[in-house]
Amino acid sequence: MNQSVLTDLQALICPLVVIVLGMIVLLLDLGTGDGPARRRLIYFVSLGGLVAAALLAVANTTIPNAGVGVTPLTHFGGGMVADRFGGLFCIVLCIIAGLAITMSDRYLEEKSLNSGEYYALILFSTSGAMLMALAYDLVNIFVGLEILSVALYILSGFARRERRSEESAVKYFLLGSFASGFLLYGMALIYGAVGIALKNTGLLQPTGTSFTNLGVIARTIQESAETGGAPITASPLFIAGVALLIVGLAFKAAIVPFHSYAPDVYEGAPTPVTAFMSAAAKVGAFAALIRVFGILLPADNASIAQAAVPFHAVLWGLAAATIVVGNVLAIRQTNIKRMLAYSSIAHAGYILVGVLASSVPGASQNAKDAVIYYLFTYTFMNLGAFAMVIWLGRDGGEYTSIADYAGLAKQQPLAAAAMAVFMLSLAGIPPAAGFLAKLYVFTSAVQAGLTGLAVLALVVSVIGVYYYLNIIVAMYFRDPVNDFSSVRAGGARAAALLSAAATLLFGFIPAGVFSPTIQRDQPTAQPILGAAEKSPLPPAVAVVSPQP
Repeated sequence: MNQSVLTDLQALICPLVVIVLGMIVLLLDLGTGDGPARRRLIYFVSLGGLVAAALLAVANTTIPNAGVGVTPLTHFGGGMVADRFGGLFCIVLCIIAGLAITMSDRYLEEKSLNSGEYYALILFSTSGAMLMALAYDLVNIFVGLEILSVALYILSGFARRERRSEESAVKYFLLGSFASGFLLYGMALIYGAVGIALKNTGLLQPTGTSFTNLGVIARTIQESAETGGAPITASPLFIAGVALLIVGLAFKAAIVPFHSYAPDVYEGAPTPVTAFMSAAAKVGAFAALIRVFGILLPADNASIAQAAVPFHAVLWGLAAATIVVGNVLAIRQTNIKRMLAYSSIAHAGYILVGVLASSVPGASQNAKDAVIYYLFTYTFMNLGAFAMVIWLGRDGGEYTSIADYAGLAKQQPLAAAAMAVFMLSLAGIPPAAGFLAKLYVFTSAVQAGLTGLAVLALVVSVIGVYYYLNIIVAMYFRDPVNDFSSVRAGGARAAALLSAAATLLFGFIPAGVFSPTIQRDQPTAQPILGAAEKSPLPPAVAVVSPQP
């Protein structure tokens, strides 16, 4: 086999392993008969494969991040990139999928749902989010998004005998299709803007390279700014394209005002699917946002800083609205799944604050580190909270009303303690990891000059403490209304306890977890056309002198 092909496959080993694992699970489901033995085999094969994929992804965490000023290690014709950023996101996604599968085993058995198809869809969806994190081309981001989305549409309606599950799948599919259309149209407009800019400057001559390649776009932005004319970022085509790109990715991350589907879908979908969806879709969307906006609006490129101001204002408004709407509407909820849905929306706003800070000169790397740390901690505390809902259910049912958890501490003290850890972490109260996650994001926002947004986020997060503490008060200070002496337990209990332990661990030793892998980028320059020492040659692009 060609050496370059082997190198490409090695760089993308994590998503490839997950895809192959999904196929193996389907084959095992078809060829190993029926019964508990088959379920356990598929269950452990899925978890074992995810552990292997996560370990393989660690290799990428030593590669410098791709971006302006850093020559990326690209693969598959420049369309994919292997770097530390993508490696960390792949690890997060393996954890998300592993926890979702762990909490699903007893649930699927009680609901009489096919475990092989279910686990395969979880794995395929995870691979799509991984491809989004590793993509270095807008088209590949779209392909990854669709793999993620199609699997999630099916998973949302996986409980086919339940009307709410079917309704959530239809709603998610219809709105998700519109969002995908916006995203694709935005990419088409950016493609056109880049092509026009290349033609007008006459400096770059692509040879078999798509104008959707992020390396090509990065060079075009910088060259257009250095020619003395209007930068491409001021082009109406480019502005409209970026705006539609924001719409498509904001939908997947449940950012206001593109969040309306989330409460209904989260409530109606099977609870393990809701847990997986609430984290995996966000991680994939934010990975793409950081990757794309690091190229389209590079933080440390002063020549286009002025043109980026309107986009920063839009992200500022989206972050503020998401934080306020998510927290305020969560206060009114009595259903715990809907409450966690609005909580998830609010946390998307906090993460967006970090994304915005990463696009401000001087604060880029600290903000990216804060976002990655936030996503790690969010994974454990959010999936852990949903695992508690599954753990405490029985006979195919669940306690979804917040009032149902009254007096839980008197019957299940361990379960109540785990739920309290998740609620404290989601509220941002020490010593849980959520406190440090918010602290890092808010600090990076202040360093980026976004003091007003940081203060707003802090004030609203204090208001949001109410609905988290409401659950703790019900568990510890009210009389029991349900019998929790016999609960589902199983894998859901293991997932909840592991998540609680990780939430506390991250709250005490965050630096020990991330310092060995998160290092500062070391720019490398590559001269092009004499004046191009300021930016590296994008992959798969040939640069020639303009023709007379």
